[in-house]
Amino acid sequence: MNVSSLMNYKERPLCDGKESIMKQSKESPFCESTDKTHMHEKSGLNNDSTQKSDYRHAFSQPGDDLYWQWLCSCPILTRNEILALIQYFGSPRGVYEAPLLAMAPFQKLRQKWVRSLISYKESCSLEKSADLLHQKGLKFCYQDDRHFPQKLRELVDCPHGLFYKGNLPDPDVLSVAVIGARRCSHYGAKMAAYLGAQLARYKVQVISGMAAGIDGMAQRACIEEGGRSFAVLGSGADICYPPENSRLYRSLPDRGGVISEFGPATPPLPGHFPIRNRLICGLADAVIVVEARKKSGSLITVDLALDQGKDVYAVPGRFGDELSYGCNHLIEQGAGILTSVEQFVEEVCQRNGLTYTPAENENRYMDSNDDHACSRHSRAPSSLTQVEQLIFEKLELDAKGIDQLLEETGLTMTQLTEGILNLQVRNAVQEVSRNRYARSSITLS
Repeated sequence: MNVSSLMNYKERPLCDGKESIMKQSKESPFCESTDKTHMHEKSGLNNDSTQKSDYRHAFSQPGDDLYWQWLCSCPILTRNEILALIQYFGSPRGVYEAPLLAMAPFQKLRQKWVRSLISYKESCSLEKSADLLHQKGLKFCYQDDRHFPQKLRELVDCPHGLFYKGNLPDPDVLSVAVIGARRCSHYGAKMAAYLGAQLARYKVQVISGMAAGIDGMAQRACIEEGGRSFAVLGSGADICYPPENSRLYRSLPDRGGVISEFGPATPPLPGHFPIRNRLICGLADAVIVVEARKKSGSLITVDLALDQGKDVYAVPGRFGDELSYGCNHLIEQGAGILTSVEQFVEEVCQRNGLTYTPAENENRYMDSNDDHACSRHSRAPSSLTQVEQLIFEKLELDAKGIDQLLEETGLTMTQLTEGILNLQVRNAVQEVSRNRYARSSITLS
């Protein structure tokens, strides 16, 4: 899916949260100038890379890295408020060294972020900010830093800086965002795990938000397969959210990284997630949507990806399924249909001028009856009884109920329930909903 093929797609009312990314304070004396910077489509500005580079360099001086780190660490401050301060004081160092009396024009706004900045200036020195970052095991880079991702520099709303644990994505390696529903189906969970593992085999970097559901499952499968994955958070990079993904959070710095434009200790507020979504697709060369409802944050991310000129692919879903609506609608509007990871990787490499390298074992087209294609841990455990083997063979990607299993296996109720219980003890089968069972996934154990 590209921008030109989806001119009508963006007319649909699925992106109410997107405007929060560009939201400006109407009381700010700098609102007009920052609006022109961000809302380039309205102003008609030519936002080529040279112009954006000159704009950044105007506010950067040698040795500014610590000052940028200090300013970006200030609680509550948004990207646009930082921009207003830089425009007024000339540089982050100018903001840091400005006496409190110089803040008078901002104090007239009577806004919470102004009070927060004044308190921060009084209580947090440059050295204290740097020590705090070190204690939390975080790194920082700002726009002119050689480590700052070039893909993000090309964004109109490029973040002023990034806090991260581990590493940043390798710009010379294909990066793909895998996104989808938090409350996904068992089928969606299997597909996310399959894609994460297969992309790892093709040496593709997986970008996502470490959210519950599709995001975390794809990332976990990727690193378990030996790949590299990067999580972009809607909180500070020192905060694990959601808490149930703590194991994944601890694993990512060694197998990729955890990234955020929000300063340390920033809580995961609802308004932060639409903002971070632009960085997920910004770091990626293409976006894959696994499952999405009609009104979904994943579809907001798709809009942002299209604005950035990124290709979008969708995993086809079942007709009438609420979780499949978003993907099927995207396909209807011209999104790429993901049926083969090999074909997908080859296409995206070609479009982005990257070298395509086949996986060690040639990938196959996905087939609903090919359980191995969806999870490398879907094989039957050793030493199963005949009854247990029969039950395991009848279970597929999607969950089956007791009545269906009784009909397909020909077992008695006692045989079936005892066999399922034994398979559950061995972590081969799980109950995904009341009296509905499916093979266990590596991401659900």
